Amino acid sequence: MNGFKEKLRSTTSRIIAALFGGLVCTVALTIAITLVWPFGDTVEQIFAGGTFFFVFWAALFYWAILAPRGTRAWLRMLSILIPAMALDAMMLFAPLT
Repeated sequence: MNGFKEKLRSTTSRIIAALFGGLVCTVALTIAITLVWPFGDTVEQIFAGGTFFFVFWAALFYWAILAPRGTRAWLRMLSILIPAMALDAMMLFAPLT
């Protein structure tokens, strides 16, 4: 168990959180924006979500890299992922339009 904690706190864990966690969070945020975007038709909603993709990924990547430990980086990714996934699930079951 001690070895797992050390690996989770390592720099490698921060980098994996930045790459993989940032990508997963970005996809969830992009889907959320696409589902919630109030203007235009479906194509414009998809473009609106896709427009912010790189901005979200870059911000989440740097936010995870700047974490002092790997555990903090994963907690940062989860703090964005859980609300985004909840919004995605809520919009799939009860869409706005």
